Amino acid sequence: MGARRPVRAGERSYSKGEIIYRAGEPCDAVYVVVSGRVELFREDSDGAVVTGRVGPIEMFGETDVLHEGPRESGARAMQKTVVKRVPRDEFMVWVQNEPNAGIRVLGLLVERLRAADAIITHSREGGEVFGPPAEGLGWSLIQALRAWLRYRKHHSQGGGLSDGAKPFSIGIAIVNNDVEEAWTRALAGLLEERFGISVRVLSVSLQLDPGADQNQVNAVVLRARQILAREAGLDLLVWGDVHADGYSLWFTPAGQGDEERPGCFSPYLSLELPGDQEPPAGDMFYLIVLAAIEPMTEAQRGLQHELLVAAQQALPAMPDDLPVSWNIDQQRTVLTCYGLALATIAGLEPDPGWYDVAGDAYNAAINRLPQDDHGIEEALLHKYWGNVLSAVSERRQDVAALEQAVEEYRASVECLVKASYPLEWGGAYNRLGQALYKLDLATGQPNLLKEAMGAFQAALQVYTRTESPQRWADVMNNLAQVLQVYGDQVKSPEVLERAVDACRAALEFRARNRTPLGWASCQNTLGTALFLLDKHRQSTEHLDEAAAAYTGALEVYRQMGATRQAAIAEKNLAHVERLNKIRVERRVALPDWGDD
Repeated sequence: MGARRPVRAGERSYSKGEIIYRAGEPCDAVYVVVSGRVELFREDSDGAVVTGRVGPIEMFGETDVLHEGPRESGARAMQKTVVKRVPRDEFMVWVQNEPNAGIRVLGLLVERLRAADAIITHSREGGEVFGPPAEGLGWSLIQALRAWLRYRKHHSQGGGLSDGAKPFSIGIAIVNNDVEEAWTRALAGLLEERFGISVRVLSVSLQLDPGADQNQVNAVVLRARQILAREAGLDLLVWGDVHADGYSLWFTPAGQGDEERPGCFSPYLSLELPGDQEPPAGDMFYLIVLAAIEPMTEAQRGLQHELLVAAQQALPAMPDDLPVSWNIDQQRTVLTCYGLALATIAGLEPDPGWYDVAGDAYNAAINRLPQDDHGIEEALLHKYWGNVLSAVSERRQDVAALEQAVEEYRASVECLVKASYPLEWGGAYNRLGQALYKLDLATGQPNLLKEAMGAFQAALQVYTRTESPQRWADVMNNLAQVLQVYGDQVKSPEVLERAVDACRAALEFRARNRTPLGWASCQNTLGTALFLLDKHRQSTEHLDEAAAAYTGALEVYRQMGATRQAAIAEKNLAHVERLNKIRVERRVALPDWGDD
C-alpha cells in the first residue's frame, strides 16, 4: 500500500526474486535502481554467493561492462523493484566525457569490492551480526578511502544531489546498554552508503526513562540540542537504548519543527526497531531518519523530498507486509513514523493522496495500541491523524474530513493528563479550537464557535504571556478570529471589541521583522475585527486603522509569495475602502440645516 509513481520509458519493474540478468549474458547495459533493492550474486559449485546489495539511485552492472566480456555475476530483485537501463554505449560516452565520471565509477568499484569482501567473509565465518569491524592500519586506510570517495561522489559535478544541497549529516549517540559499542556501530551500519546522507557515531549517550513526563523529556531534549550545537554540521541526532527486543530510538533535529505541521516528529515519540537488521528494518530506518530532519533551507527541503520519495518506494506494502517477527510495539511505532514520513512527503507534493496513505498508517498503528492504556502515545496518534485530516480538508475542501479531524483532536485531549503533559494538553486544545472554527465557517453552526472559544481558553491556561509568549500570541490570534465571527453573528460590538483587544495583545509578541507571516495573519484578523466593529456601530471610527492593518498584511503576503493569503487581504481591503467611501459620501450629502 502506498503512493507509487508510474514506471517511465527506459525503466522496468521486477517482482521479488525475479532475475534481472545472469552470469554469462552479454554486458550490454548498466542499471540504476529507481526504487526497491537489488542483490548481486555469483554462482559456483556450492550455490549462489551474495556479493553486494544496492538501493535507490545506486548503479550496478558497471563492473562487467568495463571489461567487455560476458557478465561474471547475476542480479535479482530483493523486493518489488524498478530499474532504469542505460545502454553500454551511452554509459561509456559518459565515462569518457564527464570530468568526474571516472572517479565516481572507481569509487563504486572500491565500495563494491569492500562490500563483497565483507559479505563473503561474514557468510563463511558465521560471525556476529553486530560484531566490531576488523581493526588496524588496513581498515583505517579503507575507511579513509571510502570517506574520500563518498565525498567526491556526492560533491563533484553531476553528483546526483539537488542543486545547492549537501548530504544530510546524521549523528548517532552511543545507545545505552551497549558496552562494546557494537550495537551502535550496527545501527550506524544501517545508514552507511545510503544516498544523500553521511553518518557519524558520537562518543556521547542520552537516557530517557519509559513514561517520562514533560519536564524529563524537555531536559533530555535540551541536552540533545547542546550536543547538536557542539557537533558542527549535524542535521539530526539519533539516540536511545538497546535491549532484548532491539532498539528504542528518539530523534532530535537541528532545525526547529512546527508541531502543527503534518509529519512533524514529537519529542515524546520513540521508534522501536528490531535489532536483527533483517529487511525491511534498514530501509525503514533510512526513511524515518530522513523524515525526522527539519530542513533549514529550500535546497535541503528539495533534497529531503527527493530522498523520501525514493526511500518510500523501496519499502514493501505497509501495513500488509510488516514482518510477522516484529512485536506489536515495533509494528505500532514503525507505522507511526512511517505515517509521519508520508505526511512530510504530502506537504511537499501537490497530490493529497499521500495524506490518505499516512492516515491509513496511523489507523493501523492505533489498532495496535494496548486496549487499557490511553496515554501520550495514543494522544500523539490522534493528533497526527487530526493534522492529516485538517490538511486534506483544506486541499480538497472536504467538510467530512474536517469533521473527522475534530473527533481526532477531541480524542487526543481525552488521552492527556494536564499535570503530566501541560504543553501537549494545551496544544491539543488549540488544534481542536482551530478545527472547530474552520468547521463553523464551512457549516455555519454557532455552537461550534462556543466550543472553540472554550478550547482556546483551556489552551491559555498553560500557554501564559510570561512563560510561553509566542504560543500565547498564537492562541490569542486564534481566539480573536473566533470572537470576530461570533460577534458578527450575534451582532455584538462588545464581543468584537474583545476580538480587537486580543489581536492587539498578540501583536505585542509578533514582530514584522521576526515572524512576518504571523504578524501579517494577526494584522489581517485585526483589520477584520475593526471593520466589523464599525459595521455594527454604523461608524467610520476604525476604518482607517482597518485599512492600514490590511495594507501591512498585503505587503508581507506579497513579499513572502503567499498568494492565497494576499488575495484575501486585498479583498478585505477593498471592502473597507468601499464602506469608507459610501459613508463619507453620505456625510457630504447631508444638508447643513444649521446655516438656515
